[in-house]
Amino acid sequence: MIQWNEIADFVEPDWERAGTTAPPSLFWRPKKGATFGFIRDGELFDAKWIYVSDANKVSHFSLVEGPGDNVVDLAAHRAV
Repeated sequence: MIQWNEIADFVEPDWERAGTTAPPSLFWRPKKGATFGFIRDGELFDAKWIYVSDANKVSHFSLVEGPGDNVVDLAAHRAV
């Protein structure tokens, strides 16, 4: 399940700080749907840093985390 947060709660990373890397997030644009990427300086970029749109067109975001300890190999799970 995706938990959407209001875009007003989004905190842009300090991109100017050396070594700053942030995982991409999932952003929702009401007229265009979801985009996996980054917001920098008020602009929305996709996960490959290609310009998508003005960040003002984004209404919600969801942080995406890598898999944790609860990852299940479906083939092994179905074999049981």
